[in-house]
Amino acid sequence: MRPISHVVCYLGAALGLLLTACGGGSADSGTATPAAGPTANASSATSSGTISAFGSVFVNGHEFDTRNATVIDDDTGAASTGTAALEVGMTVDVKAASASTNAAPVASELHVHPLVSGVVDATATTGGTLTVLGQSVQLTASTNFSDHRACLTATTSPCTAIAGQSGLSATSGAGSAAVPGTYVTVYGYLYAATATAGSANIVATLVAVNDVPTTTTGVNYKAEGVVTVASGSSITIGKLAIDLTSATCRAASGTTACASAYSVGQVVSAYGTAAPALPAATLTATVARLRTKLAVETAGAAIELEGKVANVATSPASFAVRGVTVDASALSGSLPANGDIVRVLGTVATGGTSVTATSVTVLHAARSATVAFEGDFSSVAAGTGANTFVLTVLGRSIGVSASTRLADRSTRGEGTGGSSTNPFNITTFQTYLASSTSKHLLVRTQSDASGNLSALSVTIVGASVVSSIGGTVDAAPAPANGASAAMPTTFAVHGLAVSASPASVFARRDDEHAVTAGTVSAGDLVLVRGTFASGTLTVAAPTGTMSATAKNVVVDFGTPTGEDHDGF
Repeated sequence: MRPISHVVCYLGAALGLLLTACGGGSADSGTATPAAGPTANASSATSSGTISAFGSVFVNGHEFDTRNATVIDDDTGAASTGTAALEVGMTVDVKAASASTNAAPVASELHVHPLVSGVVDATATTGGTLTVLGQSVQLTASTNFSDHRACLTATTSPCTAIAGQSGLSATSGAGSAAVPGTYVTVYGYLYAATATAGSANIVATLVAVNDVPTTTTGVNYKAEGVVTVASGSSITIGKLAIDLTSATCRAASGTTACASAYSVGQVVSAYGTAAPALPAATLTATVARLRTKLAVETAGAAIELEGKVANVATSPASFAVRGVTVDASALSGSLPANGDIVRVLGTVATGGTSVTATSVTVLHAARSATVAFEGDFSSVAAGTGANTFVLTVLGRSIGVSASTRLADRSTRGEGTGGSSTNPFNITTFQTYLASSTSKHLLVRTQSDASGNLSALSVTIVGASVVSSIGGTVDAAPAPANGASAAMPTTFAVHGLAVSASPASVFARRDDEHAVTAGTVSAGDLVLVRGTFASGTLTVAAPTGTMSATAKNVVVDFGTPTGEDHDGF
């Protein structure tokens, strides 16, 4: 038996230098299809979605000119020029400038705020979930990771970048004896529209890792979600009780008395400067703010909204996205399904709390098959449409579109800012890859019903001879668990053949505190690292060193319980 720190967590660390901040692609797929109604261009509307690339800023498939734009922190009100603080995966509200057109989108303001900031109190790999400040955070193949800790560039005792869930640590112990988990800030979509217990779930688009705050001002700890309990100067969001006694409470009319500021069902963000007792069950807030309204409240104003679907109803036709009710009665065709990630184009209804949809496009179907590939690309060809390409990695053909999240992480610290540091986008895609020093990529994909792969994200990482795949084991050919190096374990993930020494196969379950020798079964979620040649990913027997094990390993997480999680 090997402890997790010797295998799985070490594996996460070993992957870190290669996979920094590349953790998933966007919910946008290369094969986005309309669910109902015509697809429209909304570059002159307020566009609320995820940053997919830079060189200006790409959001919801539009390239917004940001040269004269102001970036506004909606939590603190701080405003700045330039996009250096923005990252691929951040969710933003882009207010179009008066001169913006469909042909030449121009942003006047970019509003940004995360959904939760705090330490990781729990992590479940097979479900792809985290618990942060009492909020349940769903990780998917669409989740990016970035690491900004000071130790990454330290001259003594440098650390390895956290690139995925396996690199995060959870809080151990409780009270004064608690050892805090990794401090993270999570951007994404609120997946809740009703005030039921535990409904304040977050679908993460970016998990940013930072050092634990030491300041006594600012937004150090934050939770945003649906209020499930409101009693005097106390509210509950998710599983977090929030004390508003000493807080400044704000609503649509401005500052208001905290004892009557909020009601059950409203979306509220609360934040404080002092760390809560761990594991976090309560938070003493310094500020609370009503978030129920849309980014733009003017009735009839055009708005574009990206998020995860909940509460689908057929009569009248409607659903919810990020807590916002979408009236779909004017649309033709079928409605999206619960769990789909969609882009809604429509107009703001009276009151500023709902949207009348004119079109809905499904970007990522719920529970679609997702696969992650790490390896050198062998070719890039033009696709069938404008700004589309076919990328080949590990022998797999993968479609790339304007909705694919693109980042260059081949040099530490590169690609976290604006166009001057990361001009890797769909218009430069083919030439940028051709001129890149590193040909090594991490590609997160989803598969349609016919097995065609479309890229959720493409990230250039440091050059390496190691290749990887993450996903679920194919039913055919049936997995064969070997008994020795001469009789390897064989199976396939999305048609990619894997031949692994039985000694390199480990089993990991969330309720275990160790990894053990394992076997592989069809449908299991696996992460495989080895050497790719002649169409096969070969995993050699471990040599005894942790570095060698991390480069040649099969980690079997068992049957996945979450949605579209790929093991990375």
